[in-house]
Formats: sequence, structure tokens, C-alpha cells
Amino acid sequence: MMASPTNNIAVNIPDPEHLPDKVGGPQTTGMDGRTFEYQYPTGPQYRISFSQKLVYFTVPELLDGTTIIAVPYQQRELRPNLFLVHWVCPGRTGHAALAFDLEQKLVNCAALMPVGLYELFD
Repeated sequence: MMASPTNNIAVNIPDPEHLPDKVGGPQTTGMDGRTFEYQYPTGPQYRISFSQKLVYFTVPELLDGTTIIAVPYQQRELRPNLFLVHWVCPGRTGHAALAFDLEQKLVNCAALMPVGLYELFD
């Protein structure tokens, strides 16, 4: 008998600190050096900059006064001027995957905000 969805039980899954990451496919460099400012229709507004290895983004002021976070990220050019970027939040408490369509000047996002505060799909 299967557990009901409300039980939310995972069986036969190891419980290490975290499983090894599985990152494959081609990596690109087209986002290196770019900075964007954008606002989602649901309200969140961001300034985000990409270096070769880190993404820097603004956040609402944290308790310690932090307003900019930098984390390692992955990037892939899906087609000319369409980039998929992904990062994991500090402490693996959330993640974000963004599609930057440079021709259409459009950013789409699927994310679990840090500490599981909320899902962002915009």
C-alpha cells in the first residue's frame, strides 16, 4: 500500500549531508560580465551581475545588513541569446533557475527562495 501524499514519506533514500551534484552538458561564458535589473510581475525586483564563476544579486536587507549575495552558478546557452543559469543558495537552502532571453528582454524564473520561504515561478 502506498503512503498517502499527506504523509510525505520518502523511502530507501540515503540521508547524507547531500548527494553529489550532477552537472552535465556544455557550459558557456556568454553571461560573464553582464548585469541586469528586472522586476517580476509578482513583485520581486533584482539587480544581478555575472562574473566568470559567481553571480551577484541584491536581496532585501538581512539581519546582518547584507544586501548583496554572491554564489557559484552554472550557465548554458540554449540557443543564440537565450541563456539558462542556475545556482544553489548558501547552505543549500534553496535554488534558482533563470532563463534570460536577451532578444526579447525577458527573464523567466523557477526558484525555491532561501530557507524555503516561498516558491517563485514567474
